[in-house]
Amino acid sequence: MSLELIILVLLGSLTLMLLIGQWTALALGAVGVLVLYLSKGLIGLQALSSVIWNNSASYILIAVPMFLLMGEIILRSGVSGYFYRGVVVLLGWLPGGLLHANILSCAVFSAVSGSSVATAATVGTVAIPEMMKRKYSPRMTFGSLAAGGTLGILIPPSIVMVLYGALVEESIAKLFMAGIFPGLMLSGIFMIYIATRLILDPKLVPVEPPRAPGEIGSKLSDALHVFPVLGLLVTVLGGIYIGFATPTEAAAVGAAGAIVLAALYGNLNAKVFNESVMSTVKTTCMVVFIIIGAQILSTALTYSGASRTISEWVLSLGLSKWSFFGVLVVLYIVLGCFIDGISMIYMTLPVLLPLIKQFGFDLIWFGIVLTILIELGQITPPVGLNLFTIHAISGGYSFSEVVKGSAPYVVLMLIMIVILCVFPEIALWLPTTMRG
Repeated sequence: MSLELIILVLLGSLTLMLLIGQWTALALGAVGVLVLYLSKGLIGLQALSSVIWNNSASYILIAVPMFLLMGEIILRSGVSGYFYRGVVVLLGWLPGGLLHANILSCAVFSAVSGSSVATAATVGTVAIPEMMKRKYSPRMTFGSLAAGGTLGILIPPSIVMVLYGALVEESIAKLFMAGIFPGLMLSGIFMIYIATRLILDPKLVPVEPPRAPGEIGSKLSDALHVFPVLGLLVTVLGGIYIGFATPTEAAAVGAAGAIVLAALYGNLNAKVFNESVMSTVKTTCMVVFIIIGAQILSTALTYSGASRTISEWVLSLGLSKWSFFGVLVVLYIVLGCFIDGISMIYMTLPVLLPLIKQFGFDLIWFGIVLTILIELGQITPPVGLNLFTIHAISGGYSFSEVVKGSAPYVVLMLIMIVILCVFPEIALWLPTTMRG
């Protein structure tokens, strides 16, 4: 069978399976097996065993379940609720303080979760009832939570960065460090947007009454609950930065630290631990199956010569470096409307990585940009996972309210990408200062 026909079969079958709602992992793997058979016959299928083994026995990927377990323990033990109330105290003096607390809480909790959906669900579950009771604007509330939750995959530790680094063979530790300043900057941009909206329309938030002296003392004691989670974050990222621990080792320390925190708060019991472990196992299995399915497809693209053919075709178009980058941005925005971030990475990078290198993009920098584009996909319909997460806990508000509240943050993320294009040092400086 000719290569052109194989590519058509690949695109057609993959599109069909995704449109009929087939599991992403199964769709990628099945199409990969089909392309292997069409291009190399039964001999090509012999590569499946090594692909499955190599991708399921990776030391680097052990960090994924450890970071997931760390976030699950903090979520299910109620430590996240204490943390959120502490942040509310610290930022309550600002106009619309709870909106700013949402962003800051998401930014910090994301650093101990690594999951965008978990971050949005954790902070949203605590924040939404309180904000609706105080009569905050639903759109502003839902938008701050859905967009703030996306910080979960940009501010390290990040599951997406672990998977990206393992795929492109770049240092995960450097990727983590590269995400810190862009993550903090994006958080700041979100908060500036909120402050600007409130200046233009103060009616979006209620006027907070002054607190009694006794209440102030009680609230200040609540603020202390911020520090245990921050301490865990500093321990995990600090160990990676100074070279004391690898990301995998730091993930294990983080999971153990989360268990200790839950125990100290008196909320660690068999139910919490079992539910945390089961949720971690389910998510890890999903991730591993997507990786294996995508790597089967990647191997098929390489064996058939499709990757090389597509790369040569793109280069023949004569695009400039930034024209090609613009095409990539549009591609990932469109894909993000329909496909989850992990699938996007493993579906596209086997083909695009040679081109990204050919055009001279730094892979650490591109990893941060790609992470922001994946974040953007979390809040773009029809398959924005954060939108569905916030809608599910919104208390009966329409899905359109969540979408409309999140829409401005899409523009803010694109602005952040432009800033990184103009000033790449924002992402690249900190990794250069690491030890080892």
